[in-house]
Amino acid sequence: MAAREGNITKAARKLNVTQPSLSELISDLEYNLKVQLFERLPRGVRLTPQGERLYLYARKVVEEHEAFEESFYEKEDNIRGELKIITYPFVGAEWLIPSLNKFIKNYPAVDIKIHLEPENINPAEADITLATYIPHQPHLIQKPLFSARTHLFASKDYLKRYGIPQTPEDLDNHRLITYRGNYYSTDRSINLLLHTGLKANEPLRKSKLEIDSLNGMMNAALQGYGIVELPNYQVVLNSGLEIVLPNIYGEDIMLYYIFLANRKNSKKLNKVYEYFLKSGIKL
Repeated sequence: MAAREGNITKAARKLNVTQPSLSELISDLEYNLKVQLFERLPRGVRLTPQGERLYLYARKVVEEHEAFEESFYEKEDNIRGELKIITYPFVGAEWLIPSLNKFIKNYPAVDIKIHLEPENINPAEADITLATYIPHQPHLIQKPLFSARTHLFASKDYLKRYGIPQTPEDLDNHRLITYRGNYYSTDRSINLLLHTGLKANEPLRKSKLEIDSLNGMMNAALQGYGIVELPNYQVVLNSGLEIVLPNIYGEDIMLYYIFLANRKNSKKLNKVYEYFLKSGIKL
């Protein structure tokens, strides 16, 4: 955990132990192995070359053990035990939770734990990850679930009050709701409102309201605070918001069902994937 977090205090918090006890445990391990595993930095720690070798070996051992344990106890039609899922907050709240209704009824012996993470998702921390494609990870199996694209939305009240933009340039005169302003990541870019229709030398538009939550952005738009860019998930399309400038939209973004390759024969993980495909619930 300390290797992943790059900070002993943060790692201790996640492990539910005190920072001094975790530091002492690391020091004892280094003493017994007679090597330095971490390089101490002003704002955290990082693995030494020897520490990196040990970390990779230990992670492989843990993953293989968990994969063996899962396959050993699994039966064809009787899956049970804990199921950990990591995904984005909006996907988890608006798609995953409603999708699990029949699964929970059909598999009462499965205990589900859901962790919502806006970015920097680590598939090694869960059985299943629902996220965009993670490149350069041959140890992962990534199966497509569905795709979506972003559109511009506004409430009827807002459009009645401020008018309907007819061209991208009209956005200069509107209130804009954005995700962290001019935000970009390899997962997704949600900033069409700030640059669409601008010339190369023109400054970006300014946000009227910045929120680091898609749920918050949708609720702000429903309150009539401005125009927002959101994915065309079913929950958004059914919310009452109106699509603005329908010819302006983002690229298709595929959501994947991701798990460790050494668990490719897991009946539980494959059955959950089949369930999601057959559930018929779309974002």
